[in-house]
Amino acid sequence: MSRNTQELANIIKAAQDATKDVEEAHLRDIAFDKVLSHLLEVELPRPSLEKQGSADVSTAGLGEHSSTPADATLADVQQRADAVAHYFKISPDQVDEIFDLTDSEPSLAIRSTQLAQQKSKATKEIVLLLTGVRTALGEDTTTEHIRQMAEDYSKLDGPNFMKALTGMPGIAVLGKRNSTNRVVRMKVRGAEEAQEFAQALLAQ
Repeated sequence: MSRNTQELANIIKAAQDATKDVEEAHLRDIAFDKVLSHLLEVELPRPSLEKQGSADVSTAGLGEHSSTPADATLADVQQRADAVAHYFKISPDQVDEIFDLTDSEPSLAIRSTQLAQQKSKATKEIVLLLTGVRTALGEDTTTEHIRQMAEDYSKLDGPNFMKALTGMPGIAVLGKRNSTNRVVRMKVRGAEEAQEFAQALLAQ
């Protein structure tokens, strides 16, 4: 099934309808995110990254996938900003204070000084923001995406890089342990931590 705008709109509406009866706003938001993620996986599967029924993720084809432009349905910067704003629970006008969505690959727009001085902690902060923004835009995240961003911010601690990632309870690092490029998926806890960190950055 191709990812066109009408399909995405229908999926979002279905998620809204499924969660509209949840009375508490924060629980409704959490339920919406989970239902939307489920519907996107069911209706718009991405089989190239994961083997069916296996926790391991093949690294074959990751190079091509990581260079693929962002989802065509979110090619407009405003649409991308709206999706990111919804994910992080911030205003669309605040998105560009944290993220750069002008290129096909989303990036971070914060200053290095806004990250923790300790490299391992800063790397975890980068994981939350980068995995979050890519998830919001329907893109997969790999350890190479995170490694490159940490390097760009001079926060890469090479020897302890994978240890920092696999020690984060809010994300899942899929694939074989000896793989040089593994898939990173956000858990509900990680999404909540990403939202809190983004909102904290805006409050600075």
